[in-house]
Amino acid sequence: MPKLSRLVVAAALTVALPLTAMAAPAQAHGMSHSPAKPRIVVTQDGEVDDMDSFIRFLYYANEFDIAGIVYSSSRFHWAGNGADVAPYRWTGTEWVDHYIDLYAKLYPNLRQHADGYPTPAKLRSFYKIGNVSNVSEMTQVTEGSEWIKKVILDDKPGPLYVQAWGGLNTTARALKSIQDQFSGTGAWPSIQRKINKKVVIYNILNQDATLADYIRPNWPGIRIIDNQSQFWSFAYLWTRQVPAAYQSTLKAPYMETNFLNGHGALLEQYRTYRDGKPTRGDDENNRWRPDQNLTYDVHDFISEGDSPAYMYLFDFNGLRSSENPTYGGWGGRFAPNASGWIDTSDVNTFTGAADRAFPQTRWVADLQNDFAARADWGVTPRYRDANHNPLASVREGVDLSVKAGRPVTLHGRGSDPDGDQLAYRWWQYTDAGTYGKAVDLAVRGSAVSLTVPADAQSGQTIHLIFEVTDDGTPALKHYQRVIITVR
Repeated sequence: MPKLSRLVVAAALTVALPLTAMAAPAQAHGMSHSPAKPRIVVTQDGEVDDMDSFIRFLYYANEFDIAGIVYSSSRFHWAGNGADVAPYRWTGTEWVDHYIDLYAKLYPNLRQHADGYPTPAKLRSFYKIGNVSNVSEMTQVTEGSEWIKKVILDDKPGPLYVQAWGGLNTTARALKSIQDQFSGTGAWPSIQRKINKKVVIYNILNQDATLADYIRPNWPGIRIIDNQSQFWSFAYLWTRQVPAAYQSTLKAPYMETNFLNGHGALLEQYRTYRDGKPTRGDDENNRWRPDQNLTYDVHDFISEGDSPAYMYLFDFNGLRSSENPTYGGWGGRFAPNASGWIDTSDVNTFTGAADRAFPQTRWVADLQNDFAARADWGVTPRYRDANHNPLASVREGVDLSVKAGRPVTLHGRGSDPDGDQLAYRWWQYTDAGTYGKAVDLAVRGSAVSLTVPADAQSGQTIHLIFEVTDDGTPALKHYQRVIITVR
């Protein structure tokens, strides 16, 4: 009997946890997963990097069930109240509508390359202004807070991912309105259970005080994916975080070729270092000035520090990162803590040292090439004239249960919608697996063989990544993550 017949395909233990088991995130590491598109609410504060993150987001809008686009404030930007609070670095609220108008020009082309792009009208219907008058302001009931409240309380099942690109004050106001309405009523316990089960916050930095002062004390059961450091590798300080070997896709020649030149009016709005394009209301942010920031070339990447909030949910690439924050993917990798998960370290393959930025930076070339392809889609009306992702698969499946000491052979396969030539690679994502040590891999073409180590303990996991890369321009990838659970 072939050795492969002894493999038992089973869901990894962490994936099998139901969402109801997640009320105590410090004790349970999984996140239940649905094949449906992830449902999201974006909250942002109008910083330059929010604008760039929003441009990329529009090119990937087909990958989400978008439930809201809400303007909040932060400690970096607020509108003022026309009386005793003056505006600070305020960029206005009109730019979101303007970017959606520019998306409308791309929309007919984008639809030729992938299904599911929302209409411009639908996107506009989701755009609401929240609590913007001051940093941490959550006393006012706003259109944005009421919208988030409605989405949280609706009958659509979770998870609902609320992304904090800026402050969490509008989200906090929505939760406070729910608390004010239901606290002390007979419905309150069930409302709390529903929200704890449903809502997941992806927090970028701590951009106001409402998470610490209101949300965590009053809603301790809400799970929080907390990105406090990994985002810097895709933000203003990227030259300090991204290894030199990975920086080429963030440098001016790549940016100009793939995004800034000849890719339509939306990407003409994309901000880069020293580009000579000031941001109305935020002129004191001088990164646009050609005579400043001379360590960067004109048109070097500037920042998309908020993009990891939605790239975490990119399941189309096969990395399965949304199944469990500890798995890692284009939106970073996280370790459990008392309120959910906090960003953690991977071993930097260039230095051999633990590096808190590396869970993000290891993917930077792949995610930039992927975005470059979508930038092409926006200005290419015929499918055959652009590049599209290949498809990877593994014959034996992606969740296997294998006894310690047993051999395993996995057969990867690839196909390409454009007929491109394909290259294959297998590698172990050692940091993501709970076995935690390197395993010898014998790779033959698109197949890999290994022996599950004899010292592996029952329940430990080994994560293998199968990559398929096409030879198109830009070169695109698709992955399959195989999780071997020791039994």
